[in-house]
Formats: sequence, C-alpha cells, structure tokens
Amino acid sequence: MELSDIRALRLALHDCPEPSGQEDRTRAMLMKFLSSHTTLELHPCGAGFYAAHREPGGGKSPIALRADYDALALPEGGAAHLCGHDGHAAALCGTALSIQGEALGRDVFFLFQPAEETGAGALDCLELFRRERVAQVYGAHNLPGVPLGQVLTRPGTFACASQGVTLSLLGRPTHAAYPEHGLSPAQAVGRLLCALPALADPSRFGGMALCTVIGVEMGGRSFGAAAAQAQVRLTLRAELDRDLETLHSDILQLAGSLAAEYGLAFSCQVQDVFPATVNDPGCAQRVLDCCCGGLLDAPMRWSEDFGHYLRLCPGAFFGIGAGEGCPPLHTAGYQYPDALLEPTVAAFRALLN
Repeated sequence: MELSDIRALRLALHDCPEPSGQEDRTRAMLMKFLSSHTTLELHPCGAGFYAAHREPGGGKSPIALRADYDALALPEGGAAHLCGHDGHAAALCGTALSIQGEALGRDVFFLFQPAEETGAGALDCLELFRRERVAQVYGAHNLPGVPLGQVLTRPGTFACASQGVTLSLLGRPTHAAYPEHGLSPAQAVGRLLCALPALADPSRFGGMALCTVIGVEMGGRSFGAAAAQAQVRLTLRAELDRDLETLHSDILQLAGSLAAEYGLAFSCQVQDVFPATVNDPGCAQRVLDCCCGGLLDAPMRWSEDFGHYLRLCPGAFFGIGAGEGCPPLHTAGYQYPDALLEPTVAAFRALLN
C-alpha cells in the first residue's frame, strides 16, 4: 500500500463534500480508485457499493468491513466533511489495497455506505447480507480527544439509539385583542416543555436516556394575530432501543393529552432514526485482543446507523483516537487527521489476519 495514494484520495474526498443522499461524485471517485488500484470485484449495494475479495472455498468466516462517505449538511447550505467520513472511506480503501495479492484464508467484503448522517444509508446496504455469506461485520469511527490510534470499544451498546421528533399543535387563529375567541397552543407547549425532564429521568430506564429540545416555533411575526400553531422539535436518545421506544411513547401520550385538554389538533413526525449500536460480546473482545484496544466505560451518546448491520449479523463497532488536540466532530475547526489513516488500516488488517 502506498500511503501517499491514500492521503491524496482523502484530500480529494475532502474537497468533494456531498450531503447524505447526494454522494454521486464521491461514490464514483471511490469506485474509480479501487478499480484502478485493485482487482477486487465491485458491486452496487443500495445507494452504495461493496468490493469483494474472494478466495477458493471461502475459507474461514467471511468478514465485512464498513466505511461511510457522506459529508455533513450545513445549515447555510452545502456540506463539509466535519465528521471524518472522508478519512473513513480512504482508510477502508487503504485496507483494500493492503491485501492486494494476498491469501487471507477468508472472503472479505469492503462496504462503502452513503447517508450515515441521516441514518438512512445502512438500511439500503443491508442488501450485502442477503447477497453474500457474511459471518462478522466491523466498522470504526475516529474519536477526537483520544490519543492518536488508540482503539476503544465495549461489549453491548457502543453508541446510543436516537430519533428526531417533531410535535405539531394546531389551534384556532384570532385577533390578538380577542385571544378568548381563538385556541392558542402556548399553555400546552409550556407545560410540555416543563414536563420533559421528568419523562427522561434516567432512573426510569435501564440505561442513559435523554430528551434534548432542538427548537420551538409558535405563531408568527404579526403582533395583531394570536398564536394558533406550534412545533416542538426534540431529539430523543437512549442506551437501549426499548428505552427509546418507551420515552417516545410517553412523550407522545403527554403531548396528545395536552392537545386534547386545550382543544388542539396534534400530529407527530419522526426522522433521523438510529437504532442502538449493540456489539456482539465475542466480536468486541476480538477488537480488544487484535487491536490492543481499551474498554469504554459507557456508551457514546452520539448515534451511528451501523446498528442496523448488528441486528442482522454479529460484529462490533469501535472508535479510534484522532488525537488529544483534534477539534470535536461537527465543528468548523475539525478535519480528519491524515496521521490516523495508517493506524486505522492497521486495525482493520489485524481483524482480517
């Protein structure tokens, strides 16, 4: 493997950021790189693709390695690689190059997945597990604030389940001088917001649970019209899928009862749904043993759609340190460090050997 080629690929990906669901140029760039540098078979897989290394008879348990490649959509429009998916994809390409011409004694599938940021990409790519014989699946994410190259994982939940929820309340408009003639959602919204901390109290659940208020919009800008509609946007998060379901159900029940009490119409929309990323204990131990890994004390609060794969196939997700001085993910100062490419390739290779 020529590390300079992988660094050049990472930079090219960084300069071509595409948001979830729009990664056409990124996918084409990755496929062109692999077809030019390897003899791996390339196959479409949902909106992504996979590269297959096959050996006679399949050998030992076939392994899949996964990387995401979408960029983070920006509030002002456009996208930027502020989560390191450019580095994830480049490192997986580097792993593919590193096994070129080698006999590993097993089939290996390199899965390149779009749309991780919205939680939609993995669902499409489950096609790999229906099409190929995969015994274990592994993936990794860079971790700013952790020493460069240090591998961290844990059995059980590695990353929390989460979902975005939009609660809509609709009343009846009226002139601001005659509020008694209308139906305002203001009191219902106020009571709902005050009740949320108790509903998300961790003592009610088997693990961490969290309800974060993302935004509240109510009424308009005219001082002559009383508020008649409101939207409350929340992100729900929990260590366990069943706890997330309970939290979601309790919030919907409360919002619905408040709406009925005040005569309001109520609806709910759910988006950006991520299951908990629950590592198989044996596969997590394999990461710890093969990669000289350390044990995480608690799950990561952020979410990762890799959990969809782990519902179908034993495997493990792990973090790999991006450096103690590396800026946090999803911030303007973040950029995937090229020095992390080689340790990530080495970690993946250790799992294949």
